[in-house]
Amino acid sequence: MKIMEVEKITKKFGELVALDDVSIYVKKGEILGIIGPNGAGKTTLFNIISGEIKPTSGKVILNGKEITGMRPSKIVSLGLVKTFQIMRVFSNMTVLENFIAVSPDSLELMKEFALWDKREMRAGDLPQGELRKLGIALAVATKPRVLLLDEPFSGLSPKECLELHRVISRLKEFGITMVIIEHKLRELFNNAERVVCLNAGQVLCEGTPDEVVNDPRVISAYIGSGGEGEGDRG
Repeated sequence: MKIMEVEKITKKFGELVALDDVSIYVKKGEILGIIGPNGAGKTTLFNIISGEIKPTSGKVILNGKEITGMRPSKIVSLGLVKTFQIMRVFSNMTVLENFIAVSPDSLELMKEFALWDKREMRAGDLPQGELRKLGIALAVATKPRVLLLDEPFSGLSPKECLELHRVISRLKEFGITMVIIEHKLRELFNNAERVVCLNAGQVLCEGTPDEVVNDPRVISAYIGSGGEGEGDRG
């Protein structure tokens, strides 16, 4: 069953075509990975899905309902939440206060995300890995059906990556559908069941992680871009 569909999305910024007739889908309970070199259009796609920008044409459907161009707050209320590459938590508040601010009935998530012992710490003082977990936990506190994760492994140590793998596995057990943008392909492929590769604003290919990573078009796209980067301008 498809829980989200992106149909023929095009986005132009003046003469620049950031996305060109992009169509993808996500099945309920699936973990879908989205990869591509810098400027491929990954972040633009996420921003359109989450309602931060409007497409030039095309539509986004969530649970059979078109959400194209809706306010981000409305989209969140319908069950689709995006986390940020730079996690947006309340840095000057404690971990506990962050949870209370988002959802007072979500305190059990602190234990689920192994943040209970840090509950009195100021969020801004957390190590990067703990801060990343907090940002994801706060997103989960909104009770999403679909969670968009924007480079969750970026900047994490190997130990922190292992902990985040545990978190993602737990989210899947919760029944949360996930779409993950990630430049660390090894980390992504350990989680994603299916992968879509974007290049120059178009879908280059899709398939299992093994199929995609061995596709000559994908190899050429990454080599042509100078390899993997840590950000995405498009």
